[in-house]
Amino acid sequence: MQLNKLSLALATSMLLTTSLHAQEAAGANAATGSAIGGVSTTVVVAAVAGVAVLAAASSGSSGAAAVTSANQDASGAATTAAAASTQSTTAATQATAALTSVTALIAGNTALTTQSNAVTAAIATATAATAAATLAASNLTTASAATLSGVLNSAGATICAAATSCTKAELAALSYTAAVTAKTAAENALAVNTLLTAFRAALVAANIAVPTAFDTALAAAQTAALASQTAANSTITSYTATLAKLGITGTTINASTGTKGTSGTTGT
Repeated sequence: MQLNKLSLALATSMLLTTSLHAQEAAGANAATGSAIGGVSTTVVVAAVAGVAVLAAASSGSSGAAAVTSANQDASGAATTAAAASTQSTTAATQATAALTSVTALIAGNTALTTQSNAVTAAIATATAATAAATLAASNLTTASAATLSGVLNSAGATICAAATSCTKAELAALSYTAAVTAKTAAENALAVNTLLTAFRAALVAANIAVPTAFDTALAAAQTAALASQTAANSTITSYTATLAKLGITGTTINASTGTKGTSGTTGT
C-alpha cells in the first residue's frame, strides 16, 4: 500500500511537470496563468484526470478482485445447490418406484397401506423442498453472474432491487437461501429413505417377499440422497466463503451430517 502511494505521488509530480513544460513550449502567456502557478485550466484538468486514473488503478483493483472472487464462490454454490436438487429429485423418484413395486402386495393390509401412505407423504414434502432448492439455485446463478453494485428476474421472481445488478447484501442473502434450501432438500430425501427402510422391514415382518425392484430402487434412492447431502454441504462451504470475501457477517449454516435425515432443518 505504501509503495502504491509513493508511486501515485511520483506519477502526479511527473504529470504536472510535463504539463508545465508543454505549456511553456507552446508559448503560453505567463500572466494569465499566474493565479494557478503558470498552469492553464486545460492543463490542470488533464493533470487531475491523469491522477484520478492512477488513483483508481492503485486503490480499486483489490476491491474488484474481492468482488469477482465472491461471485465465483456464489456461482459455485449455485452449481452445487442445483446438483443437490437433482439428486434429491432422483431420490424421490426411486422411492416412489419402490412403493409402486409393492402396491399389489400390500392391498388389503391396513397397517402396511398406512405406512406406505406415510412414505408417500414424505416424498411429497421432499419434492416441495427440492422445488424450493431448485428455484433458489436458479436465482443465485442469475445473481452471481451480475455485476455487484447496488430488476434481476429468475423464474419470474424479482430477486434484486436494481435493474441490472445485485448488491453484496443481496448476493449474500441469495447464497444463504440456496445453501439452506439445498440442505433441507437433502435431509428430506434422507428422511424418506429412513421411512422407506422401515417400511421394508415391515414388509418382511408381514411375510411379504420384497421384490428385487424394491431393493434396487431403495438402494438408488439412498445413493442419490447421500449425493444430495454432499452437494448441499459443498453449497454451505461456498456460502461461507462468499460471506468472507464480501466482508459480510451472515447466518451460520451447520453442515448436514448422518444418514437418517430430519424435518429438513438440522443435521442428525
